Amino acid sequence: MGDRSFERRKAAVTGAGGFIGHAICRRLRADGAEVLGLDINPAAAGRVRATGAAFVEADVTHEEALRGALHDADLVVHTAAHVREWGSMDDFIRVNVAGTAKVLDAAADAGAERVVHLSSVVVYGYESPSEQDERAFRRAHGIPYIDTKSASDRLACRRGAVVIRPGDVYGPGSVPWTLRPLQMAKNGQLAVPGRGDGRMLPLYIDDLAEAVALALAGGEPGRAYTVWDDTSQVTFEEHFNRLARFAGRRDARRLPRPVLELAGLATERWAKLHGKPPAFTARAATFIDRRGTASAANARDGLGWEPRVSYEEGMQRTEAWLRSEGLI
Repeated sequence: MGDRSFERRKAAVTGAGGFIGHAICRRLRADGAEVLGLDINPAAAGRVRATGAAFVEADVTHEEALRGALHDADLVVHTAAHVREWGSMDDFIRVNVAGTAKVLDAAADAGAERVVHLSSVVVYGYESPSEQDERAFRRAHGIPYIDTKSASDRLACRRGAVVIRPGDVYGPGSVPWTLRPLQMAKNGQLAVPGRGDGRMLPLYIDDLAEAVALALAGGEPGRAYTVWDDTSQVTFEEHFNRLARFAGRRDARRLPRPVLELAGLATERWAKLHGKPPAFTARAATFIDRRGTASAANARDGLGWEPRVSYEEGMQRTEAWLRSEGLI
């Protein structure tokens, strides 16, 4: 951030107990902000307070709780979302669209100077994300998470928020890109579709926190910025194999995509019968076969952002953390 500072500024972060929200709290505290972390889960209190932030239990769908928590916020970062590959559309709309509207309303009532809304490159679709393809962004994909995140992006832009669309955020504590595939490798369940050449858009967690800080300091209201380490060319197969080797397990198997999709459907049905979230879904098989990419040029030009942590360094840090936690 250079000489930018958030000294004497009050920042509120929704979803503060999550992987991304926690990192943002930590970064803003390091930059001198007085931070309030909001999370629906009271068990997140200790984790949030460990960053130096205060904590309040709050649900983004509860208007009065939000207004009370954000009443004196100068800066607001909205990370809370319904992030999963299954569930009813109503639940996704309630949290991702209506919840975002309530956060924006509460921030406006508080007179917040800037709001940053966390999105994802998945708003361009699972198959071929492309920042230039606004038709892909605006069309319905029939996937609740994508469609409701796209709707919340449009709402946030109309309301003057700054939108950050990160790639595949990995690092210590990441569930989808560190912990879950590591566990699947340990269970002998790790597989990739086709030739294993699906493109990962890696982004180390600290680089995402940097982008958010820059957006708070000088992002253009109503603008969306795509952030990922486009200097690193990594496939999902390479990433998964790296995690498997950390644990001394075999590399991911290559299977035809239709086979993986059928396996995902079977896993979803089993999970539904047992009232548990599926470990793998048919849509995940589609996602990790992604061939498209997205440009991070607007984040460089508009925010002055650059990825500081290479994929190699990020994975070294991740391995060190996994060992320190006794996970490998």
